[in-house]
Amino acid sequence: MLQLSPRLALCAELVRPGRALADIGTDHAYLPIWLLQNGKIPRALACDVNPGPLEAAQRNARRYGIGQELRLALSDGLREVGPGEAEDIVIAGMGGELILRIVEEAPWLRDGTKRLVLQPMSMADRLRAGLWELGFSIRQERAVVDGGKAYSAFAAEYAGSLPAYDRLYPYMGLLGPEDPAANSYAVKTARGLLNRLRGAEHEGDQKTAAELRLVLEELSRRYG
Repeated sequence: MLQLSPRLALCAELVRPGRALADIGTDHAYLPIWLLQNGKIPRALACDVNPGPLEAAQRNARRYGIGQELRLALSDGLREVGPGEAEDIVIAGMGGELILRIVEEAPWLRDGTKRLVLQPMSMADRLRAGLWELGFSIRQERAVVDGGKAYSAFAAEYAGSLPAYDRLYPYMGLLGPEDPAANSYAVKTARGLLNRLRGAEHEGDQKTAAELRLVLEELSRRYG
């Protein structure tokens, strides 16, 4: 039986039972294979921009006894995926700006029946803010520590016009201090903000530096 890393297991938890899945940037297709093995989804489309990972995915599907319920597709983001092929779309292990570009390029995702399960490796603040501008609301978010590093994964659905968010939302999303891994994620976020602050100060960008200080102060108040 296939075992997922904590990071991918968190993504698996956010996938809705019984929904057709598209896994974008699937790599070795571990996530869709696990979901199919465990009967959580009826079928999956595993996509990658390079043929090598898809060849590995095909070998893994055979190894774990997965048949026609898993289809492989060579695709840059969602360009080769149709609206009727998936209800839940996972995009994990990429930078936040790339994930946002993929979402922007697929207007059919702006449908309240679709769910995005996203796990950015960097620029998560730009992804959360960009999704808000597109009308996507984060419904669930959790953090996890995997290999000594903290990650966040969240489920977002299209809602249209959204109320304004608070100062910390782009950086921490829905993560609260009660989430055991959220404090580790807050520390990681604070380190990144400090680096940005030093860069802004070095360049003499006082406006950006002042805003970053306010974010860091609020982060410290909420998460310690």
